[in-house]
Amino acid sequence: MKRKFLVPLFIVSLSLVFAGCSIMSNETSSSGNESVQQDNTKEDSSIEAETTQETLLKEREALEVERKKTLGEFYVPLPELGKEPERKTVKARALYLTANVAGFDFEEKDIDYYVDYIRALSGESGKPADKSRMDDINKLEKALAICKATEVNALVIDIKNDDGLVAWNSDIEVVGQLKSNWNTPLKNYDKLMAYLNQNNIYKIARVVSFKDPYFAKTMPEHSIQLKTGGVYKDRAGTSWVNPFDKYVWQYIVAVSKESALRGFDEIQFDYVRFPDGAKTYNPITEFPGRDNRDKDIGIEEFLKFASKELEPYNVNLSADVFGFITRSWDDKPEDIGQTWRKMANQTDYMCPMIYPSHYGPGLYGFDVPDQHPYEVSRLAVMEAIERNAAQKNPGKIRPWFQGFNAPWVKGYKNYDAKAISDQIVASMELGVDEYIIWNATCNYEPMSFFYKERLNKNIRKSEEDVMNRTPEAALTRYFTAEKNRRYSHLYLLTPIANRQEDFDAFVLDVEKTMPVLKKYDILSIAKVENGEYVATVNGEYSSNEGTAKMQEAKFKIVLENDIYKVVKPELVWEKL
Repeated sequence: MKRKFLVPLFIVSLSLVFAGCSIMSNETSSSGNESVQQDNTKEDSSIEAETTQETLLKEREALEVERKKTLGEFYVPLPELGKEPERKTVKARALYLTANVAGFDFEEKDIDYYVDYIRALSGESGKPADKSRMDDINKLEKALAICKATEVNALVIDIKNDDGLVAWNSDIEVVGQLKSNWNTPLKNYDKLMAYLNQNNIYKIARVVSFKDPYFAKTMPEHSIQLKTGGVYKDRAGTSWVNPFDKYVWQYIVAVSKESALRGFDEIQFDYVRFPDGAKTYNPITEFPGRDNRDKDIGIEEFLKFASKELEPYNVNLSADVFGFITRSWDDKPEDIGQTWRKMANQTDYMCPMIYPSHYGPGLYGFDVPDQHPYEVSRLAVMEAIERNAAQKNPGKIRPWFQGFNAPWVKGYKNYDAKAISDQIVASMELGVDEYIIWNATCNYEPMSFFYKERLNKNIRKSEEDVMNRTPEAALTRYFTAEKNRRYSHLYLLTPIANRQEDFDAFVLDVEKTMPVLKKYDILSIAKVENGEYVATVNGEYSSNEGTAKMQEAKFKIVLENDIYKVVKPELVWEKL
């Protein structure tokens, strides 16, 4: 019986085997076709990618040919395709270095020795500080060690300095023509840049802009001119290039582009202004290309030009300004071309030089401001915050602080680690957590950066804004500004959406009706659910439209960009 079934089973088995072979053969054939199709797709994609890349390269080559023609001696190539740098955003706490110091050779073992010294000095390592090799450590190694051992994470390095000299062997034609890089102290920048990248140290190129005695001497036609003929020189005997001159703009920007191309994360324009002492030189000088523009318009337009030109290089842009610019308005009385609101909107960072030694007697209420690093820095940074809070998209505040003694000041203070860090503390307590320390000799006290236990976290009282104003104080200041026609105060105290962005247009709007606050009485101020405050006010305005009497009028006080601002209710005018 069993044998009788063997043949049919065997046949069935063979049938299944052949069927399976047929199926497998079909599957293999199908799979093979898919594989071929996939290979063909990959090959097509690869060919398409190569074609696209070739097209992009040809387009770039054509673009560079056109740029060479257009830019001429100012030509700097764009970043290599596919290797464009990413724009970095860091909270920069920086030290300044001259190109000479940045050009020193350095050894990592010497840097690490000084790192150990700092950690011992601060008590962090619990070891005694070893000074045995201190004489062998150069200024660059010390600065790099400070970056490694403290919160300092950035360096500002001269690429075009106060003399107008470019720090390295440049590929820019105009630099070669001028020979403005004749001393090239930063020859071996590659080694330094590699170290900075490896250690995540943010790199800021300082480009001194319009104070350029070398350029002014070499190409006097691009300098500030005397009306009687010749080139103007300031009180120190220094010639300045003409900030309205677009040839000068292109030169500055070309050096900036090369700095970006060689690895800097940020371009910082210093001396981005006209000379001081304007009252003396204004009557005797002229600026070809000015076309009746105010000086601050010229600086604003330069920054716009630089920002647009540097956009393909993916670098941040910052501007150094006089410390006094945090409190002046409309470039007055200095007339040096620096107006905060005009510059802040064109940069990523605004860097006021808040050096207490540079403020005159009586400023901020101190006979010798240099003796009060904390108080002066706090007040100046507060003013900067208030100005920034009035703009839609201003650059961040990153102040310069004093890291040097000022023996020319009568009663000057010794700026030791405590005095230097007092400035940082004042800024940090206000929420401005970036800074740069200036010392022209590049000697830095590492203990300046161990200060955090001194921060007063409760310095701001409840219901105060960053200016230490209560809602009532802000409203009172608003009314005082109205009574005294202090338009700048009104501009700063009015929410951005409730006024013209341009200050001159804002003033014109106010003066249309010429309202005069005759009297006011703040009856009460109450906090409402959305965090705003509502003040109930009696008062009276008069204007060329008549009289507006306020009976329990409602004024809103809102917190915008950490500053209390006032929203005035619509006035109803009664004709006289």
